[in-house]
Amino acid sequence: MKENIHNLFTGSSESVFKFLILSLSVFGVIIHVVAGMKVYGLGIFGFFTVLSNIAVSVYYIVFFLVPKKVSLLLKGYILEPILLTGILNWFILVPISVKYTYTILPLLRRSNIFVHGIIPLLVLIDWFVFDHKRNYTRYEPIQWAIFPLIYNFLIYIKEYLGANGYPYPFYDPNMMHGWSNVIACLLMILFLYIAIGYGLVYTKKEVGPIERM
Repeated sequence: MKENIHNLFTGSSESVFKFLILSLSVFGVIIHVVAGMKVYGLGIFGFFTVLSNIAVSVYYIVFFLVPKKVSLLLKGYILEPILLTGILNWFILVPISVKYTYTILPLLRRSNIFVHGIIPLLVLIDWFVFDHKRNYTRYEPIQWAIFPLIYNFLIYIKEYLGANGYPYPFYDPNMMHGWSNVIACLLMILFLYIAIGYGLVYTKKEVGPIERM
C-alpha cells in the first residue's frame, strides 16, 4: 500500500492513471445513480451497469490498499463485467432503443457516457498498457464469468419473488417472444464474455508452466 501511494504522489504513470480511473468511476457512479434514482428509485442498484462500475471503483481502491499481486489476481473479475457493460450497451441496448423509440439520445446522456463508454475504455487501456504478463490457469477466464452468472440468477429469483419488471429487455420472455429466445440470447452473451476473457488472457499470458492459484 505504501509503495502504491508513494508512486501516486511521486508521479508513477501507472498509479496516476489508476487513480484517474478511480476518480472518474466514482464520479460516474454518483451521477448515474443520482439520475437513475429519479426514475427507478433504489432499483437503480439492480442494474448490471451500476454494479460493474461500483466493482471498478472498489477494485482500484483495493489496488492502493493491498500488494499489487493480490489486486492483479482480481483484475479479470472486474475487467470482464465492465467490458460487458460497454459492449451490451452499444451493440444491444442502443439498437433496441432505436427500434422502439427511434432515438438513442437517452443513452447519450453524460452519466451514460461515463459508465458505458469512458470507464470501460479506460479499464481496458489500463489492462493493455500497465498490467504485467503472468501465468493464468486454463479455466481462469471461465471463473471470471461468476459475476454475470450470479447476477442472472438473482434477476430471476427477484422476479419469482414478485419484483416488477426486468432491468434489461433481453431478460424478459415477453419482449423476447419466448424463453427460447431469452436463453439463446443469454448463452450468446456468456459465450462472448468467455471468448473475450480468453482473448485478454492471450495478450497477457506468460509462456511457461501454469501457475496454480
